[in-house]
Amino acid sequence: MEAIFINRQISNTEAKNIQKKFKDIDGIVLYSNVNLPTELNNLSKGSIELTAEEKRNINYDIFEQVLNFGEKKIEGTPVTELLMIEKASIWHYHKFRTYFYIRNLYYEIKLIKNLLNKFDKVIFYSVNESFKYYDFKSSGLEIKFSNPGSKKINFVTIIKYSFFFFLRILIALFQQNQIKKRKHIVIDHAIKQIIINIKTFKEEYGNYFLAYLFEKLDDDFFILDDVEIPKLNLPDFKLHTYFFRKSKNRLFGEFVIFKGLLSRKVRVELKKYTLKLEMGYKSIAAANLNDTENLIFQHLTSLHKTSKLFIFKYFSYKRFFRKYKIKTITSIDENSARIKSILDAAKSQNIHTIGIQHGTIHELHPAYIYTPDDQNGKIVPDYTLIWGKHWKELLIQKGNYRQESLITTGQIRTDIIPKLLKADKKGYYKLSKNTKLIVFASQPQRDPVLRKQAAFDVFKAASEIENIYLVVKLHPAEKDDFKYYNTIAKEAGCKNYSIILEFDLYLLISTCDILITCFSTVGAETVYFNKPLIILDHIRQDVQGYHKEGIAFQATNKEELKNIIENLLSGKSKINRSAYQNYIENYAFRIDGKVSERIIQFIKSI
Repeated sequence: MEAIFINRQISNTEAKNIQKKFKDIDGIVLYSNVNLPTELNNLSKGSIELTAEEKRNINYDIFEQVLNFGEKKIEGTPVTELLMIEKASIWHYHKFRTYFYIRNLYYEIKLIKNLLNKFDKVIFYSVNESFKYYDFKSSGLEIKFSNPGSKKINFVTIIKYSFFFFLRILIALFQQNQIKKRKHIVIDHAIKQIIINIKTFKEEYGNYFLAYLFEKLDDDFFILDDVEIPKLNLPDFKLHTYFFRKSKNRLFGEFVIFKGLLSRKVRVELKKYTLKLEMGYKSIAAANLNDTENLIFQHLTSLHKTSKLFIFKYFSYKRFFRKYKIKTITSIDENSARIKSILDAAKSQNIHTIGIQHGTIHELHPAYIYTPDDQNGKIVPDYTLIWGKHWKELLIQKGNYRQESLITTGQIRTDIIPKLLKADKKGYYKLSKNTKLIVFASQPQRDPVLRKQAAFDVFKAASEIENIYLVVKLHPAEKDDFKYYNTIAKEAGCKNYSIILEFDLYLLISTCDILITCFSTVGAETVYFNKPLIILDHIRQDVQGYHKEGIAFQATNKEELKNIIENLLSGKSKINRSAYQNYIENYAFRIDGKVSERIIQFIKSI
């Protein structure tokens, strides 16, 4: 028998070819994990998914192989060292995205192998051209890739970003004189969200993670304002007034990049070390790599242009740091390439680097799990400020962090909670007296199948429960996904809902009756308000350990979710207050409004 499996959007021509194949050949079966054109819907037997156990096994296996790739020795030299540019570790710049790319690739590989065990011939439609580098050892497999075509440049984005870039440079000309005597840097690079101003208690755009720290910084500090360079083929680059706000303690990062562009030395170093990086590629390519290692390597080399950008950023900031007497530099998301390239440049000038925990951490988190050799090579920041003792133990045991590098301070965002709990929050959501507010904190999961299933189950459960109103709070990275969720809501027949993006999350949590999420940090934050938490965990992974800690009700499907919601609203089920208090002590240290003060005190003590 022959199977056709569609795992990507197909063209009209491809759809017609599949129809023709069904007319010409008997014994063909069609499966699809994506929405099909109308003419193919009646031919499809539905979707085929991996089991929860299959996905878990892939998660752990690929994580270990990606982690070990940097340790692989090529003629006695580890890959990490082959791809090291002074203090800049190119391998670690891409480790995070590489893990998720290879993991999802192996989901498809496992799916294909399962099909090959069942059918004589398999035609598989996929977007992953990396399959060209994988040997399935089967003559019965045909993979059809999509024709990506040329990516059209969005000239509106170019014009807007050029205006943004040069205006920020002009403003920075006046900023540079105000920061000369300052000793400490805190990087501001997060997507701006609606937050509550801790002084005025009004809603405004700000850094969700660090705004309350910024409010307390004195004249020893300045804020380095870094905005991500947009991809030129994406929709319009949006200009916001907060991009150009005046501040005596802020420097725009575009000024540093512009100076780097003008520097002949930076350009020479970029050319020199790009050649060194390419020599590293050649050494790895000549080595004996297994299937997974080869896929990792091919993905890594596909990111070469991005690597060059971060090398340029590294040398631009190295030049900048040479001119200022800076003692420390602090940031969230400290292990991402965008920020790590800045911190690595600071390390090259003997500036102390500090990371601030901004989300939950787990044993499959590629940004926080390192090998002993990574730690010996000082790949991570000199210090990491963490929320509570649980995270400290996890980073020591699983992430191989040095105990003395971990400082417990609590979570900055919680500084507003003591004030918020005392505030009058009536009127933020005007619902009838008997209507309960349920919040679903969505997130852009790396597994698209689980992401859609989670949303569908939430909408479906909400549609079947009386006297509730569902609010879907989008993750900042989902700002363009209103249509995505509205489409799923329509499929589920849900009408008692709204989708929001720009609303202070803590205000929403303090107002709601129940919060649902999959494995978001928002789950932990729900506990701070003593509100019921439900995790929707289809593969029973309990990634963040919320269920294990006794702070979350676990649902693995729509029916379980519906039952839990109804039991909580009726009073049959209640939160475990003792578990909540223990969780706060272990995971958040203190909810006392003084986290920012502790962080500033530590930074100044270095």
